[in-house]
Amino acid sequence: MGSDLGIVACDVVRGEIEMVLGGRNFPLKVLEFALHERPAEMPAAVNRAVEEMISLEGCGRVALGYGLCSNGTVGVSCPGGSLTVPRCHDCISMLLGSPARYMKFFAENPGTMWYTDGWIRNGADPLSFYENRYAPRMGAKKALKAMGLEIANYTAFCLINNGVGDIPYLRERVRESAKLFGKEYREVEADLGYFEVFVDGPWSGEDFLVLPVGEKVDASSFYASPETFTKGGGPGTPPAWEAPIHDRRGKGPAPGQARILPGGHAWLVSLLNRAGLGPDSPSQGQTHLLGQTHLQTRAGHFPELTGAPPSWLLVTMTAFP
Repeated sequence: MGSDLGIVACDVVRGEIEMVLGGRNFPLKVLEFALHERPAEMPAAVNRAVEEMISLEGCGRVALGYGLCSNGTVGVSCPGGSLTVPRCHDCISMLLGSPARYMKFFAENPGTMWYTDGWIRNGADPLSFYENRYAPRMGAKKALKAMGLEIANYTAFCLINNGVGDIPYLRERVRESAKLFGKEYREVEADLGYFEVFVDGPWSGEDFLVLPVGEKVDASSFYASPETFTKGGGPGTPPAWEAPIHDRRGKGPAPGQARILPGGHAWLVSLLNRAGLGPDSPSQGQTHLLGQTHLQTRAGHFPELTGAPPSWLLVTMTAFP
């Protein structure tokens, strides 16, 4: 019989998990970051890795080093044990220390692009895209312009310094990127407390989902129910703000309503895809390359959102056909 705990994680957070494990012999299966560029394949790939932890490693429970991740974990289940899942929409919340800390930073620093060892190591940052994908294809000048347009709504590049990786190198890399693209350089200190709880518990319902044998990951578990934020609301409940969504090519409203709620940004990728703006939209290519889905970075695509409170986030669409 193997270890009670098995871990399946994205390569972006491998360094943090390995540092917390500190040599402890827990089975760890790391999946390639490139799965995020093939979101339709993610749930099956993650599920296979979870099943292997049970069938091949003999684990009694599995911790998943993913959040909702553009619905890439929806439908994942653990057939022979419990499944612990960070209750985060993407890894930035984990890397900053908690979903609550992410929300605080986001409200105070909208338009921030986040960097860590894992993001840079996987080439999932604008400078790497510019150097390795765009410039070889279109030349340095056009590549710089294209990449600049893609990240135009970001105002700052921020390194999350949690002690993982070669910090002086990462700092220099982010500074170089900020200078090239005309962004402000920032740095924020973080610790590995969230990852320590991820491995060893205890898991609060606020920050983690703990699913029993066979129960599937459901996107609704990652966000507040829209029904609890209706206009007018209840006592102490912030009101919702709704508007029809039009795509930026002027083709009229997308099939649904945008609902703006305080907190959370689940299903933004689904919304962008529905509106023809997301990573699965043929016309968009790498527009959504970083997966850091902030209202401010997309507000220009949705003129109806003008006037919404700036720290509120796009959460879901209703009334799909």
